[in-house]
Amino acid sequence: MKDNTIMQFKNELNSFFMLVLLNLVFGAMAMAFGMQFVVSSVLGLNGLQPSVVLRALTGAFSLMCFGLGLMWILSSARILKGITGIRREYRKRSEPVPGEILTGWIVRLMAHYRENKKRIAWMMIICTLGGSVFLALGILNVVQGIGAGDITTRLLSVIAAGINLTIGCVSLRFSLYFQKYSAAWDLRLQETVRSEETLKKSMGIDKE
Repeated sequence: MKDNTIMQFKNELNSFFMLVLLNLVFGAMAMAFGMQFVVSSVLGLNGLQPSVVLRALTGAFSLMCFGLGLMWILSSARILKGITGIRREYRKRSEPVPGEILTGWIVRLMAHYRENKKRIAWMMIICTLGGSVFLALGILNVVQGIGAGDITTRLLSVIAAGINLTIGCVSLRFSLYFQKYSAAWDLRLQETVRSEETLKKSMGIDKE
């Protein structure tokens, strides 16, 4: 029974870790795309001659992408910091984990999830959307490779397809895994709230 609990905790912890890590990647990509648009469109390096208004709108959109990406990276990094502390302690232990230590890890992880629940819900959405986009790009690369006339283009299409399909599959996999664990954690939190209310009633403490 204890071994099953440890294995379940390990899967939940790794899934949580990968979800946040992928969101860091997506945030970095948003920053990169924003900077790319600033350089290519606003400075006119794309070979076109856009109007001043179009450049201003493109620049504003690019800066917004850059700012959102930076904000998401900082937000994800704060959540990642809480996970890595628990994960580091878990990975350091080679001997069997005592029940009280395992319980402490579970409580800390649940508290971290409870504190950042809204951000984590957005992380699942972004991870799912990002994975879907990369899968679509990978399929597009495969189609381009099939229709390519030269070997070099086919090879580049295959490499790009492999990268995009891998990122897409990994993103969707951990997003779906964490959705399952998140549902279980929500039930645990509900049980915790009910237990707290029962304790307050038994001690005669009025709920404010």
